[in-house]
Amino acid sequence: MKNIRPITFWPAFICLALTIIYTIMDEKNFIAATSALNDLIITNLSWLFNLSALSMVFVAAYAFFAPIGRVRIGGESASPMLSPFRWFAVSLTTVIAMGILFWSVAEPILHYYEPPQSLGISAQSPEAMRFAMSTTFVHWTITPYSIYTVAGLAFALAFHNLKLSFSIGSMLRPLLGRWVDGVGGQVIDGLALFSVVLGMAATLTSGLLVIGDGLESVLGIEKSSLVYGIIAISIIGSAIISAASGLHRGIQTLARINTWLYFTGALFIFIVGPTAFILSLGVESLGVYLSDFFARNLVTGASGNDQWPGWWTVAFFASWFAWAPLSCLFLGKIARGYTVRQFIIVNLLLPSAFGFLWFSIFSGSSLFFDTTQGGIMYAAYQESGFAAVIYVLFDQLPGSTLLSGLFIFACLITFITAADSNTDAIGGLCIKGVDAQNLTSPLWIKVCWGSAIGFVAWISASYIGVDAIKMLFNLSGVPGMLIVIGAAFALLKLAARVEINGRTVELKSDALGVEHTTALARPLAKPAAV
Repeated sequence: MKNIRPITFWPAFICLALTIIYTIMDEKNFIAATSALNDLIITNLSWLFNLSALSMVFVAAYAFFAPIGRVRIGGESASPMLSPFRWFAVSLTTVIAMGILFWSVAEPILHYYEPPQSLGISAQSPEAMRFAMSTTFVHWTITPYSIYTVAGLAFALAFHNLKLSFSIGSMLRPLLGRWVDGVGGQVIDGLALFSVVLGMAATLTSGLLVIGDGLESVLGIEKSSLVYGIIAISIIGSAIISAASGLHRGIQTLARINTWLYFTGALFIFIVGPTAFILSLGVESLGVYLSDFFARNLVTGASGNDQWPGWWTVAFFASWFAWAPLSCLFLGKIARGYTVRQFIIVNLLLPSAFGFLWFSIFSGSSLFFDTTQGGIMYAAYQESGFAAVIYVLFDQLPGSTLLSGLFIFACLITFITAADSNTDAIGGLCIKGVDAQNLTSPLWIKVCWGSAIGFVAWISASYIGVDAIKMLFNLSGVPGMLIVIGAAFALLKLAARVEINGRTVELKSDALGVEHTTALARPLAKPAAV
């Protein structure tokens, strides 16, 4: 306990405890209060969420082509912690993997039947189908991954190259100076901690709903708060066991299993499903996505007083911002030994390409079977909710029972992987002494936060449902967005301090823009060259 960073740990933990107590004691008022706050955020900040998210695409593109793209994370002599494939597998499965499992089948169906009024699209029309597919690309490919990439890069360079502490405040150090070294940095970390805990709870809620529907569909186990509680305990318990085994034995193994499950499942459905339709609609929708890229990323619904963007595009962007501050700690930590440009390829370009393929296959198949079999997918949504729709898709394919079983297993592994990485980052954030040489944090603190996250998710799944996911994302997205915006400016400032000497590219020793020795616990070593 003596190594706890008190201003980071206790306010976030107390706020979470109060949230849990409030929910249990007065559920109706809790929902009413969070709904009102959620509406306030959507009404007044939709433009900022959308504009900030789109801006990250440009910041990432600039970093890729600018001289900073050649800087090696950790310095010229830094050796990679993970091989390229293992690095990609861990990055892919610890960021938004549960999201693609939960939304890839149900989301396009909802857009097809309930498109936004402000765009004048008729439901169940060819235009609505193109809109549905291209919109899933907006929500799950380039833009969200850019948010994670920018934040992750800012932290990776601050942590490995500038030798700053394991703190969210460290990636803002080039922008805010010595203010983040003391209490200010702990306040930022605490704010981000509370934000991402709510985000993790929201994501686990979606996992509980999907797995619960799967168990009912495959094994006939009726959904209940008890079932959701058992699932939550299984996931969080497994994540803690994985975290205890360390990066190279636990999460890395799970990530590789997860990645192969994704590729195998997608390939199987592509082959046995409506292959020609998947290819045709995927290519057509990609064209719509590219032609309407700016319009789709900046939609707010203000012109037609339409609530659709607030419940979809803005809500998803809020969720990425909510996850980004803490996820960037893990993504930045494991990036040592690779260049900035390689970081962008592995954390932005390759996952986005995977997203285009994944949603073309799953979303395209969902729309195909819905339109050719009398709207069975939308009927399943109306009867049983979002999470049940994917099992209806599996029923249209050979080996549906096996597919459903493997999907449930993939869901479990996916969130265990994500929870492992994020509880690892949480542990490092709350404890003093974690640095580039000592990357471990105590197991007890991972158990503490993992249990709290599981409990909040159990309440949401049992008593509030899918609406809780979007509300929690929106509420936790505001502080996350402000932190990521700061990280973007810090990254741009670091990019401006890159020095080129022939074939050597390095961050200048004054990259922080302030005196180092007066601000850090130990003198700052000059960053090594590429």
